[in-house]
Amino acid sequence: MLHYDVVVIGSGPAGEHGAVQAAYYGKKVALVEKEAVPGGACANTGTIPSKALRETALAIQQARSRDAHGVKFSVSETVTIPELMGRRGLVTAREHSRIRNRIYESGVEMFRGVASFVDDHTLRITVGDGSCMEVQADVVLLATGTSPSHPPQYTFDHQHVYDSDSILMLDTVPRSLAILGGGVAGCEYASIFAALGVHVSIIDSKPRLLPWLDAELSLAMQDLFAMASIDMYQQLRAHKLEVGDRDVLVTLSDGSRLVAEKVLVAAGRQGNVESLNLAAAGLVATEKGYLEVDEHYRTKVHHIYAAGDLIGFPGLASTSMEQGRVAMTHALGKKYQQKVAELLPVGIYTIPEVSSVGATEESLKQKGVPYVVGKTPLTENARANLVGEAVGFLKLVASPQDGEILGVHCIGAHASELIHLGSAVMALGGTIHYFTQAVFNYPTLGEAYKYAAYDARGQMKRLGLPGAQPQVVAVPKAG
Repeated sequence: MLHYDVVVIGSGPAGEHGAVQAAYYGKKVALVEKEAVPGGACANTGTIPSKALRETALAIQQARSRDAHGVKFSVSETVTIPELMGRRGLVTAREHSRIRNRIYESGVEMFRGVASFVDDHTLRITVGDGSCMEVQADVVLLATGTSPSHPPQYTFDHQHVYDSDSILMLDTVPRSLAILGGGVAGCEYASIFAALGVHVSIIDSKPRLLPWLDAELSLAMQDLFAMASIDMYQQLRAHKLEVGDRDVLVTLSDGSRLVAEKVLVAAGRQGNVESLNLAAAGLVATEKGYLEVDEHYRTKVHHIYAAGDLIGFPGLASTSMEQGRVAMTHALGKKYQQKVAELLPVGIYTIPEVSSVGATEESLKQKGVPYVVGKTPLTENARANLVGEAVGFLKLVASPQDGEILGVHCIGAHASELIHLGSAVMALGGTIHYFTQAVFNYPTLGEAYKYAAYDARGQMKRLGLPGAQPQVVAVPKAG
């Protein structure tokens, strides 16, 4: 029986980076992947494919909105969704190549097959022809990811009723689409299909979309959705779906009805644990298939770790990568990276993008922490106007005592990129005065930080707050 210091199951962001981290520490590592290609949902069914479709939808929307005289733009009525993904094939192929090369160069051994526990240190790897082999591991990292949830009240035929994976295989762009669920996936697909000219309806049980966002950000997104002619049915559920020859009749919990050509059920995701035989290792998953871990990503069986989407919120590729690294650093007794950074930027790839880092107004109010808000509309930003996305705003939440940045929230063009500047300044304990005094290239989106900071400083000055002035740090004299 082969023996390894570490066996990793799953080659998505958490599995790839965890395996390479363990190998970097000189350990003998095996990586088990059930699919023919590496990368998990991130590269193959979710993140990259959906963002490829978004880029095409955004280009179509921008082309329609610009005054380019003499230029005509149209989309074929017979084009398929995979055809609209543009560079998806190129990007995915390069991701597969990058992951394989990184795993090979790091010395990680890769096995294709389905892994399951025999006991807490032994794993059986079953391949396609039914044959199997067993390996032993001192440490195990579970990074099997998630799949779309299928609520039992809905029948998924993937011809009329789709989940967030199968929707990307639509044969044609539908006339209308009803989306059940106003979470991240539901909102992203709503804006993408609306930009493609589809009549979109969102049915969501909550009073506002993405309620964990800063409220002003969430409400601004709802306003932009309304401007895009997206119908929103809030605080309601889809009680019944009746599939006809051409359309689906959706009956809502208040008795009202709507008709859509296609339905996307965006009801969250569930952990991929079915084949792991967790009981043999002494583990039990939650009702949604997630594994509970401590701050080091250890399960209750301390040599078995879990990371990535499999442990639930936030379920982002960015955090999954770091979780895999931190898990293996702790498991192998190293000290370099003992925890994931406290500042976790969230990027939502709607049209326009939404991104956030740090405290929201609501969280500060609940804690009784005083704050001042500085905001600038992106309609006043030259670069946003040039790229045809002059909507939204950049918002800073700062301390009135010294101007320290407590949170950054943005909705608008390239918000997921723009947020990183604010995140870096926050991580270094910076204040609004960095932005008021810094020189920004012109025209750039980043320049919006200066005017949001000016707005915050102006409010502090009017209220006579100390944060309006930069803090002077006394430097002791030599000798």
